[in-house]
Amino acid sequence: MNNAKPLFDPATHYQIQVRGQVDVDWLQSFDGSAEAIVDVAGQVDDATVLHVITDQAGIVGLLRNLHGLGMTILQLQIIPE
Repeated sequence: MNNAKPLFDPATHYQIQVRGQVDVDWLQSFDGSAEAIVDVAGQVDDATVLHVITDQAGIVGLLRNLHGLGMTILQLQIIPE
């Protein structure tokens, strides 16, 4: 029986809420291996809801890029499958 864990985390669905607007083209280009969409229906006040399917390295990279742009991250959660 092989009890080895996978070397890489599988792709996971994340929901991120940030203050302000996110350019859809920028979001699509941040990581070619990730799927990302802006949830227009989920926008509340001056916040944007992002849905991203990526692995752990991808989500860390996206969060760093959002922070580097000066965006405030209001919420990050994993959406169960």
